Amino acid sequence: MTASPPLSSGASAGVFDDANAAQLAAADTSHWWFRGKSAVVGAVLRRWAPPRGWLIDVGAGSGGVTSMLPWDSRRLVVEGSGPLVASAGRRGLDAAQGDVLCLPVRDRVAAAVCLLDVIEHLHDPVAALEEAGRVVADDGIVVVSVPAHSWLWSEADVALGHHRRYDRRLLDAHLAAAGLEPLWTSHVFSWCVPPVWLARKVRRPSEAELGISATSPIVDRLADLLNRGERQVLGRATLPIGTSVLAVARVS
Repeated sequence: MTASPPLSSGASAGVFDDANAAQLAAADTSHWWFRGKSAVVGAVLRRWAPPRGWLIDVGAGSGGVTSMLPWDSRRLVVEGSGPLVASAGRRGLDAAQGDVLCLPVRDRVAAAVCLLDVIEHLHDPVAALEEAGRVVADDGIVVVSVPAHSWLWSEADVALGHHRRYDRRLLDAHLAAAGLEPLWTSHVFSWCVPPVWLARKVRRPSEAELGISATSPIVDRLADLLNRGERQVLGRATLPIGTSVLAVARVS
């Protein structure tokens, strides 16, 4: 492991829409969804990632989820927004401004590259996955999460700048097209499907909701409990339904 971030020259501007950045950053360590996301990604890292090396979290915003991941080695946030890069730095994370399609990182340096709710924003998700494959070490992994099920599409997806929602087959196909071998793919947040589906059916089209508004302590505790139970299931099986798809891949 190097003592300083494994950056290359030529960092570039980001490609992400910052319209909702402040709202997302304000909730990225406190809301149950972000805590659940970091916990399930952490379980994947413990199972599949090499024990040491750089974790590079691409499109990580202000690094809230990055900071909660169980990782004993160094971690680097690569984000397109300058203010969010600065915010990640204030959290004590190494952070660099850069484009997901042209990462300012040297080849083959990362034990794990995370693209968590990133590629659904892109016209060309395969190119971003190829770039992740460039920087991950031969024994490393790429971890990808995306929103799931086209039938859950709503104005919230439009507000967040999504181009698509995924199923497991489509995500595996995009990974394979990028030269990555899927090792494990599952839906997650399975218990969220009924309430999310109902909320999106009854909400008026003009009411775009990002889904990260404050919740009651009871909802917060219940969500943590349900997420914990789901992670126990994921230790033994994959799930066919859930509001997100999570995948682990390696360079093929």
